Amino acid sequence: MRQRGWLASTAVLVLATTSVGGTNASEHTPGTWRYQLPSPFTCPAVLSSVEKLAVCPLASTEIWYEGNRLDNDGSSTSASPSVYGERADSSQTQPQASGTQLPSAPADATNDAAETEQATKASSSVGGNANEVTQPAASSPSSSSSSPWSRSPICRRVGRDEFCAFTHRGFAAGEGIALITTPARILVLGSQPPLDIPASQSDSSPSSNTDTDGVDYTDALITGKGVGLVAVRPIRAGRRLAMRTASTPAVMVDDRAFTGLRRDDLAALLAQAIVALPEPHQARFLNLSATASDGDKDDSGLARVFRIFATNAFKTTVKLGADAAVAAGVPSGPEAGIDFHSTFTEVSRLNHECSPNLGYYFDSVTLSHKVYAVRDILPGEELTISYVDVIQPRSVRNERLHTTWSFTCSCPRCTAEAHVVAESDDRVAHMLQLRRELDDYSASATPEKAELLVTLYELEGLEVRIYEAYYRAALEWNGVGDATRAMKYARLCLDKGLSLRGPDRPFIDSMRGLISSPTEHWSWRFRVKK
Repeated sequence: MRQRGWLASTAVLVLATTSVGGTNASEHTPGTWRYQLPSPFTCPAVLSSVEKLAVCPLASTEIWYEGNRLDNDGSSTSASPSVYGERADSSQTQPQASGTQLPSAPADATNDAAETEQATKASSSVGGNANEVTQPAASSPSSSSSSPWSRSPICRRVGRDEFCAFTHRGFAAGEGIALITTPARILVLGSQPPLDIPASQSDSSPSSNTDTDGVDYTDALITGKGVGLVAVRPIRAGRRLAMRTASTPAVMVDDRAFTGLRRDDLAALLAQAIVALPEPHQARFLNLSATASDGDKDDSGLARVFRIFATNAFKTTVKLGADAAVAAGVPSGPEAGIDFHSTFTEVSRLNHECSPNLGYYFDSVTLSHKVYAVRDILPGEELTISYVDVIQPRSVRNERLHTTWSFTCSCPRCTAEAHVVAESDDRVAHMLQLRRELDDYSASATPEKAELLVTLYELEGLEVRIYEAYYRAALEWNGVGDATRAMKYARLCLDKGLSLRGPDRPFIDSMRGLISSPTEHWSWRFRVKK
C-alpha cells in the first residue's frame, strides 16, 4: 500500500568517499543525497566518511539534496519557514489508549487499542519549547575506540534536555540503529542488552537475508494499494514470519524529543541519524513512503526524511530495570521504560487491513518487531497488519486512516455491500457493550456473555485480538467456580497472547496463575460472593 510501501521515485543516499575536495551544486545528481567534507578540513584519519560526518564539526560539512545545500544548522536553503517554523500542538499525538485495569489483578486486560494504533503521525504532533544548537556533552558516547556509538555533530535542546542523534553501526549484525535521545539516556541504554555490544565485537558489515528460500514473502503490486508483501508459501497460524532483514528499527526518537522539538529541529536530527546508518539500511528507510499533510508543499530533503518518519513510526517502549530507570529519569516500577517513536523499514511495508492476517508486538529485550500469522495464509495472499483499533465502526476506522495516512480502506470489512457493513457495525457495537458489562465487576455478567463475545470476535475475523475475549471468558468461568472451563480459556488466551503481545504482559502472568491454581486466583467465585 502506497502509504507504507515503496516510493515511486527512489531517494538514494550517497556518501562522499573523500574527506577533502570541492563540489558545486550542479554536480549533484537530482533525487540523491550527498555529504561533502570540503577543504580545508581536519578530522581523525581512522574514521570512515560516515563516522566523520557523525563526530566531526558540522561547520566543516556540506549536505546536499537534489541540488540544494542544507544549511549548517541542519535546515534547508529551500525550506519554507511557514512549514518548518510551526509549533504543532503536541496534544494531537495519536492516542495510545490503555486497557481496562482489573481490580486486584495484575492484568493489562486486553483492550488492545494501544497496540493496534501504534503508528504515530509525527507531522501533526511535533512541537514544543524553544531549541538551540548545542555542543554534544563530553560524557556521551563519541568517536572513542572503546565505544561502538557515534554522535551527531548537532544537538537540539528542549528546556534542560539536550537531544542528539546516536548511531550504532554494528547493531543487529551490521544493520545499524540510530537513537535520538539525551546523552544520559544513551549511556543507560547502551549499557544494557542488546545495545551493550562492545566496539570490538560490533559487525559493521550489513547482514541481510539473501537466502530467498528462507523468506516467507515477496514484494508485489497490489491493486489500489501500490506495492505490498505477499506470501510465497503456506504460513500456518501461530508461526513467526521469516523476514528478509532484521526487524529492528532504523531510527528511534525519544518521546520527549518527539513532543518537545520543533518540526525543523527534529528533521535536522533525523537527517543526521539516517546518514550515519550503514548504506543498505539508509536506502531502505529512504525508500519508504512519505505521506504529506494537507497544505504541506515542501519537497526539500529534510522534509522528505521527516515525512518518511512521520508516516511509518510506531510507538515503542524500551523497558528498564529499577536502577536504569532512575538513571534515565523515568518513574520506577514493573512497567518502567523509555517511550520512543520508531521506524522499522521491513514491517513498515506491510499494508493495512481491518481483519489482518498478521499480528505483531515490540520485543524490548531484542528491540525488534516480532510478527506472527494469526490464521493460516495461502501462497499469493497479501500479508497485512492493522494500523488502527479495528474494534470500531467502519466510519471511525476510515476517518482515522484518512486523517493519519490519507487513504480509505479497501479491505472486505470496509467494501462489502451496505447491509453487510451494517451488520458488521452492529456486531462491533455489541462487542463493545459486552466488554463494558464483563469489565464491570459490580454488574451481573455471566460466562455465557463472555462466550458470546468470543463468537463475535470470530464472526468479525478478529483473530488478531481474540485473546481479549478468551481472557474475559477465563475470568468469568473462574468467577462462577468452574475451574475446568476457566483453564480452557486461559490456555487459549496464552496461546494467542504470547505471540501477539509477548511474554511480559501482566495478563499473561494472570492467566498462568489461574492455570496453576484456579482457586487461589483473585477471580475465584468472584461473581457469586456475597
